[in-house]
Amino acid sequence: MDAHNIAMVTLCTDTPKQIAEGRQKHGAQAIMLSDRDLAVTRQYGIENTARKVTPPGIEGLPIPTTILTDAKGTVRWIDQAADYTERSRPDRVLSVIREALG
Repeated sequence: MDAHNIAMVTLCTDTPKQIAEGRQKHGAQAIMLSDRDLAVTRQYGIENTARKVTPPGIEGLPIPTTILTDAKGTVRWIDQAADYTERSRPDRVLSVIREALG
C-alpha cells in the first residue's frame, strides 16, 4: 500500500496503551485510533447493535468495516461483517485497491 501512497486508519475500542502494545507485538503500521466511548463509531453509524456481540467488559463494538476512499474522500468500496471477530481478508482488500487504481 505504501507504493500507492495509501494510508490505513483503524478505529478500535482498545485503550491507547493496548493499541501501543498490540502495535509492538504485531508490528502493525496502520494509524490506530482509540474510540473507547464509541463516539466516532456512532458518528459514522457503524455501531454493532446486535445483542451479545461484545466481549465481557466492553460497552459496545463497531461493526467490522473496511472503507476504501479516494484522495477526495469519495467512498469507493465498503466491506462489513456482522461478527466482531471477522475482518476483511487482506487479499480481498488488495484486490479492490488494485482494481480501483486500474
